[in-house]
Amino acid sequence: MDASETVGEGSRGYDGGKSRDGRKRHILTDTEGLLLEVTVTTADVHDSKAAPALLEAFMAEPGRLLKLVWVDSAYQGPALAKAFARRGVRIEVVRRSEGQRGFVVLARRWVVERTLSWLSRSRRLNRDHERRPDHHAQMVWWAATIRLSRRLAADAPRWPEKRPERLLPAAA
Repeated sequence: MDASETVGEGSRGYDGGKSRDGRKRHILTDTEGLLLEVTVTTADVHDSKAAPALLEAFMAEPGRLLKLVWVDSAYQGPALAKAFARRGVRIEVVRRSEGQRGFVVLARRWVVERTLSWLSRSRRLNRDHERRPDHHAQMVWWAATIRLSRRLAADAPRWPEKRPERLLPAAA
């Protein structure tokens, strides 16, 4: 994502594939699209180089377990395969069907893209304003927490429609 002028030159890069100057968010989600881990790097860091650090950050916490991770074709290479094998994680690359052209929703890959879209709705993440990458990562966590709390609140009973016992008695 593009960075504002407050982001220092040392923590920004240029991604030629997307023509972006700034930082890149690398996220790990569950199958529902809920954020499990985030790593922020300069935009010129390739996805396959950032993924081992993302995996290690997630697995460093006690009680964390991954068995299978679906990835796109950018997450390939011997260093990445070695990092996943060391943790006993199996990876499956989600590929397009042969001969497919144009935009096609790929079920497992779409979960991460959708999560990135949800996070982008946060005004603070629309453009990177943080001076430090770790501060930006915390802003991503903050946006994910807000998203989760709103999702939980949508399931909560509403007053007064869902709780008629709390309605005030009608005035005579």
